[in-house]
Amino acid sequence: MTADEWREKLATLPTKEINRLLKSEPGLTAQISTGFRPGPETLKNPVVLRRLAEALPKNPKLAEALQSQEAPEPVEAKPKPLPPPTQAKAEPSVEPSEKLQTKLKEQRAALKAKEALLAEQALRLAQLEKERDAALTERDSERRAREAVEVRLERELRRKAPEPVAAVVVAPPTPPTPPPIVPPDDKAEWMPDALNRLLLRGHDASVLGLCRELLSDKDLPVAARAGVQGVYAMALGSLGATDAPEQFRVATEAYLSAGRVLDAAETLLRAFPRPKPSTAERALLQRLLALAERRGELEALGRSLARQRLTEPTGYRCLLTALETVGGRYPNLLPSPSVTKLSPDEPVALPTASKRAASVTARQLVKAIDEGEVVLITRVRAGLQELRGTNPPLADALHNAVGALSEPALTVLTAKRIRPIVVDASNVARHVADPMAAFMNAKKKPTGSAAQLLQVRDFLLRHGFFPVLLIADANLRHIVTEKARYDSLVERHIVRETLSGTSADELLLTEAHAHQAPLLTNDRLADWGKQAEGVERLGFTLHSGGVVLLPS
Repeated sequence: MTADEWREKLATLPTKEINRLLKSEPGLTAQISTGFRPGPETLKNPVVLRRLAEALPKNPKLAEALQSQEAPEPVEAKPKPLPPPTQAKAEPSVEPSEKLQTKLKEQRAALKAKEALLAEQALRLAQLEKERDAALTERDSERRAREAVEVRLERELRRKAPEPVAAVVVAPPTPPTPPPIVPPDDKAEWMPDALNRLLLRGHDASVLGLCRELLSDKDLPVAARAGVQGVYAMALGSLGATDAPEQFRVATEAYLSAGRVLDAAETLLRAFPRPKPSTAERALLQRLLALAERRGELEALGRSLARQRLTEPTGYRCLLTALETVGGRYPNLLPSPSVTKLSPDEPVALPTASKRAASVTARQLVKAIDEGEVVLITRVRAGLQELRGTNPPLADALHNAVGALSEPALTVLTAKRIRPIVVDASNVARHVADPMAAFMNAKKKPTGSAAQLLQVRDFLLRHGFFPVLLIADANLRHIVTEKARYDSLVERHIVRETLSGTSADELLLTEAHAHQAPLLTNDRLADWGKQAEGVERLGFTLHSGGVVLLPS
């Protein structure tokens, strides 16, 4: 029987008998009753009957049981004798009418609830379709940007390729000409440099994709492979990826294979995720020490490792533990730590800083980092670089004083590279890590968390982002839970608020374009159209272990 024939057949059968037979098929009952309450009355609904008729051809056992049922024969109604007339005319009962009115109201209320649910589902579907279209647009933009970068790299590769040497015809009596000397391939120099420039501009996703493709090339020279692997590890580290230490270990091994001792020293400590070294980590250190000793670079290696004592404390502790197992072969590898101490307000003169930064204190530096003073911090970083060469104990003392006030601020002064980022502070403050909790509280009044703003800001500073521009709309202060802490962030210029009645999205996009910086937000920004083009969006998620950045 077809679905239409089953629909006509089911319309003639008693609903109670159909419901009795359906009890033996609970899965089918749940399928056809989706959106309705299961029961005999539900089987009168044309939607449920249509679902059942479409499902019966796939369920022969139930279909055979229903075919054996016969439609009830119509019962002839016999006229009932009229009751004898009474003296007093009885008043008509109003109880059945009241019950019908009550039942009608209940059915109307249930119908309105179903209509509201359908409208809500339709709105949700439209929103999902809008987000899907925005995601497809972003993916196409990323693909076009990636293709442009690949074309630029290919053009650079062709430009750097050596010119073909013309063949020289030599007379027989003349001795043969020796083969021409082909200049060495300098991919190891320009390729990582180009990727680093892209990474500095915030194109994390493009850099990760390019690095994966380059590393999959088996013909890539050893030195170039080491540089690309180092950039790949730095990109993962800046995003807080969990596999970043493993990639730093691979980068260290690649640098060692290429004979680049100091580059391997820059990635070694970041490959040590725990204070206690493993057997593989000890072997990696011994390999580095042996190469440095063979090349006469032990002293330079020790200085490079010592500079990372404050920026990579976990890796440095692991290094000290691993050096104890070497057997005292390198007693003077690391210089003795500085004993100079500075108070937070004790000034230090920097040798190459400008007049404005001729004398700075640790407290002033932390305040400048909070307020995002790029010019001052850039000059201070240059001055500290010079001070490490002329007076390392004083430079370490200033580092210690800054680290005592703010550990994330110390990373800004010691990081190998820094780059700006714009943060949607309202989106970060309202973020709910648990999707179920977000769904359950969707209809409640939204709240914001100032602690989440600090958590994300400190994470970004530790991963080399500066300045960190947190921009919030004026409405955030009215829903934030820790009002005193939020007011402190605004007073210290860590968070910037827009004017009342204005949207923060426009200012976020303007700052992202002005600084050529990525925008950290989980919003799609689909409503801004062309104004959002060219801005790299980084997503994020918060959990008990910290922050994870999600490339768009």
